[in-house]
Amino acid sequence: MSTVYLVGAGPGDPKLLTRRAYELITSAEIVVYDALVSPRIIELIPPTTRLYNVGKRYGAHSMKQPEINALLVELASEGASKIVRLKGGDPFVFAHGGEEMNVLREAGIHYEIVPGITAGLAAPAYFDIPVTHRAVSRSFTCLTAHSESGELPAFDWQALAKLGGTLIFYMGVRQIASISQALIDAGCSATTPAALVSRGTTPQQALLARTLGEFTDPEEDFTAYTPALFVIGEVIRLSEGRTSRPLAGKKVIVTRARHQASSLQEALESEGAEALLLPTIELSSNEAINAEVATHLGQLARYGWIFFTSPNAVEFFFAALHRAGLDARALSPCRIASLGPMTTAALEAQGIKPDFMPSEYHAKAFAREFVEQVSAAHDKSLLLPASALAHDDLAHLLQEAGYRCERLPLYTNSPIHYEAEELRATLASADYLTACSSSAIHHLVELLEQYQLTDLLRELPIAVLGEQTAGAVRSYGLEPQLIAPQATIPSLVGALIERLG
Repeated sequence: MSTVYLVGAGPGDPKLLTRRAYELITSAEIVVYDALVSPRIIELIPPTTRLYNVGKRYGAHSMKQPEINALLVELASEGASKIVRLKGGDPFVFAHGGEEMNVLREAGIHYEIVPGITAGLAAPAYFDIPVTHRAVSRSFTCLTAHSESGELPAFDWQALAKLGGTLIFYMGVRQIASISQALIDAGCSATTPAALVSRGTTPQQALLARTLGEFTDPEEDFTAYTPALFVIGEVIRLSEGRTSRPLAGKKVIVTRARHQASSLQEALESEGAEALLLPTIELSSNEAINAEVATHLGQLARYGWIFFTSPNAVEFFFAALHRAGLDARALSPCRIASLGPMTTAALEAQGIKPDFMPSEYHAKAFAREFVEQVSAAHDKSLLLPASALAHDDLAHLLQEAGYRCERLPLYTNSPIHYEAEELRATLASADYLTACSSSAIHHLVELLEQYQLTDLLRELPIAVLGEQTAGAVRSYGLEPQLIAPQATIPSLVGALIERLG
């Protein structure tokens, strides 16, 4: 039996999704979503899910409401068991959720309501504006300034002016001057605090705070703030003196592989930056050596040490181990070496505590300190799981020290293609570009060379995770402006805050 879930996606920040909403959008067969659903939330939906964009924006409706109602009934009749109707904010707050519920009910289609956090409460909170405060406002009123005719709704403006609490207008960007003048005419003071809260809870959020009288110019155009709330009341004064996030207003490019980008993206956005995703590589298992991998995994007792040089190597090694029907216990004859904190964290997530980690996180230090701390070469070989495109520096250094080192190219790095205009727009708008691996730099430069756009990279400050990646940058005649003190995401973000904040 088909079930249609009317799901609130919240105001934009993916971390504000309810647990139930996340479960549904990551497991649904079909998702029908609105224009106000954050792109970051759409990215959470698996690529195998059928997507229908029915977004409605002022003057550019993708589908009219009756058409959306009919689509939901049609999709349910096809027999899909889980259909998500995803709406920005809460499905029952100015989102036509009640209309869609009635249509589903009349058609005999099973449905479930999943509430979400409405923007009217969440967006002001991100600017330290509580919609109620015992000393300032004992009520709040949410209204929509949108009407089918495009005119200002016929509210009882005198009653609204006398409420004395906080007024929150949704969908009112084109009516700002009319709303302000109507309230002043009804008795509100022109000095009453008012604010446009734009794109609240997202990295693009902005606050335009004035008095009500300063919003009455009918010639002023606020459409650049869309989508936005218009908030009126004394509570707005409470935002004064708030501490803004240190990277607010900065745009930082993230070049990590898409499945890895979330940790850096979230860390940047938590500090106020807008993370521009530009993954230059995608990783996949090296299917060409499946037989070789199976042989190595079946003979792990041959190896005295296994060297892991990246979280990717850990991920693909354990994926291969599990495909072979094995688990971490198969590593018991071996000792484990890790290149740095991020690799160590990946190992610990698999229940493995490394036996050795160098004090500096690059191949020369890794080999030197390993040789110094492990007094003599083992009779057993060393195993080095890696990318098919990885440099052989570490293997050569260990071999020169008398160790037998076998590389196991578990995964491949494939370049991601972009159109020239997409690259130009992204690089030209950014304040910094980040790179966490040499391969990310190599693939980006190769792509830019195809379009003769390498000058864009010369004009853009580059921040890298470690010396090895810095070396890749320098190999192209460039100099990284920032190298993270430690090869960790928190260290990289901290260095960006120190430089940009």
